Amino acid sequence: MKRIYITLGVLLLGMIAMAYLYFSNLNTETNANDLSLNAVASNSGIVFSFENDKSFYEILSGQELFQHILGKSKAKSFKSLKENLLSQHEVNTSIDGQKVYVGLLGGEGDQVDYLISAQFKLGNDPQKTVNSLNSQKVKVNKIGEIYQLTFTDSTSCYVGIKDVLVVISNTPKVVQHILKEQNLTDLSFANYIKSNSRFNKNTLANLYINFNKAPNLLKSILNSNLNGELSIFNKQNSFAALSYNFSKENLLFNGNTDVNDLTSYYKLFTTVPEQKIVIDNILPHKTANYTIYTINDYKSWFEALTTWFEKQKNSENVLKNITSINQKYRLDLNQIFPKYFKNQFVTFQLSSGEKFGAIALVNGEKVNQLLLDLSADYAPDIKIFKEANIAYSFFGEPFKKFERPFYTIIDNYMVLANNASSIQVFLSRYRNNELLIQDEDYASFRDQLSSSATISFYINNKNSTDIFGRNLKPPYYKQYQSKTGFKEFDAFCYQLSGDNGKFLSNLLLHTKTEKPLETDSLQTNP
Repeated sequence: MKRIYITLGVLLLGMIAMAYLYFSNLNTETNANDLSLNAVASNSGIVFSFENDKSFYEILSGQELFQHILGKSKAKSFKSLKENLLSQHEVNTSIDGQKVYVGLLGGEGDQVDYLISAQFKLGNDPQKTVNSLNSQKVKVNKIGEIYQLTFTDSTSCYVGIKDVLVVISNTPKVVQHILKEQNLTDLSFANYIKSNSRFNKNTLANLYINFNKAPNLLKSILNSNLNGELSIFNKQNSFAALSYNFSKENLLFNGNTDVNDLTSYYKLFTTVPEQKIVIDNILPHKTANYTIYTINDYKSWFEALTTWFEKQKNSENVLKNITSINQKYRLDLNQIFPKYFKNQFVTFQLSSGEKFGAIALVNGEKVNQLLLDLSADYAPDIKIFKEANIAYSFFGEPFKKFERPFYTIIDNYMVLANNASSIQVFLSRYRNNELLIQDEDYASFRDQLSSSATISFYINNKNSTDIFGRNLKPPYYKQYQSKTGFKEFDAFCYQLSGDNGKFLSNLLLHTKTEKPLETDSLQTNP
């Protein structure tokens, strides 16, 4: 019996030792495999990843829409890299089946730089691969510790190699910076990508977004600050992991968005289940963009909003304002908006730049009556609040811009704007049925996505021309208007649905609907 115990003990110790060695080696291998991921994730706001195999390039060759997003110059560079570099046998063999990461980051001036990172397979000699590049297709010039590759079509790139890591960029500074990086202090985005990549193994490609780095990327594109509608990209501590769904007609990604900032307004919606969106039925035909929010249980959501005000150090002012209004007008605002709010609200902007907010109500006539003393008549069907920050107190950040707005209530919707003329424009278009839902392209767009969401960001390409003209730097506005640029797209949408603390997400770039040619029904064949 004693021998049995000793034997079992030895076997147990052996198993523990083997397990330790296995997981130690596994951890070492994992750390090595993270080199390319860490390199791109620590520097890029947008990361696109795929496995370097033949099937990926064959499938992607049928997707021309990526070229419209990249622009003529970047598209030419990537095409040249594929044809002149990645197609070379020595290079392709060295990274065949390896994960390739493509990152976009803000560069100097108006430049958006790209960064490609990958790792050589074990057993491959990186220096031998570099030496094999000199050919009729590629001219190699060593500059310090990096290489400049010039192709026959006059495009060029810069390559850096560190152990098994290879990085490629359009600018030498990006490559030099990667090679000099030693201990990365912030691996949160890289760890997020790594944890989410486990669930995306069977997808063709994945898109990862670090909203923390969005300001640095957008400053190269925009000639304005990240305020107004663009404020959603400013100081948003959020990550997104999305899987690419191949389609020749659209660019569609599905996945998750995680809001890491507990003080973010969007955090209030991460546990709110999706609702069927109907408030877009009132939006004018010339709507350039909108953000729709849905709430299934206002009472519990308002408790979260109150906590959010506290985190913003604004709860005392909000409470004092509501109390003062209630005492002054002898009413109870808490018996108006919380009681008669339905389940969604929206902020939107017209092609002219006019900005609006709208709130869906259960009983618009009753709300009109309850707000009589608190409002002043301006024109038929148009009133103005006598006091400030009423909508903000009950719905938060989106209505902060409407401090003491003009408003109208029509068909159980309260519509707000900072100018009476804007309300008049809205009423005219609404009554004449000049609505966005009447647009064929918008109807086609709606068919591509779920009709339900918690938050939905939307941009109408055609109606945003003047707005983008004011906000985009000339090179990017030119790309936006070009037939080989964003003109091919009709709309952009980023849809979020609350799911236990995170968002299930859909990102769609929708192309214009091809209208069939009308034939003359009276025409006869000869």
